[in-house]
Amino acid sequence: MKRLLLLAIAVVALTGSSARRDAYIISTGDNLTYKAGSSLDEFEVMRKRISGRYLWTRRDGREYVIRDEATIRRVEAFFAPVEALAPEQKAVGREEAKLDKEADRLSDKDHLSPAEETRLSQLRERLRAISQRERELDDKEEELERQAERALWVEVDSAIEAGTAKPAAANRR
Repeated sequence: MKRLLLLAIAVVALTGSSARRDAYIISTGDNLTYKAGSSLDEFEVMRKRISGRYLWTRRDGREYVIRDEATIRRVEAFFAPVEALAPEQKAVGREEAKLDKEADRLSDKDHLSPAEETRLSQLRERLRAISQRERELDDKEEELERQAERALWVEVDSAIEAGTAKPAAANRR
């Protein structure tokens, strides 16, 4: 698992009103940031309020911070399969960009030789296959995220019940 990344993911699991939606941020304590889900302003405020390794959550309209290392490691493990897709997603993106560049170069020409027409046709076919692979990876990522989030909320609810989750106001830098 990449410990050098700050994994911040927010859930759009509505609890009745968009102002009260549940959300979370997982911080590995690094200076790198990644933001998804709730508003960027909310994420930046939280990043300034709390430092280090933590799991911040808003559950049923209440904010909590969990600093228990065992809980954080379990939650990170829930998302490990999602993170494991990143290298393949990046490789597919690099291949697509390379082929796009070549296809654009050929498409911009006024006249193509038969060999260039064949190559352009091959590039387009390969780009269609890459596009399909991207869709498959996106679908897989979404399913893995749903699974991880289901496990996360069970963990969060247990931490709240056990008192491991502390009110966020008490967890300032």
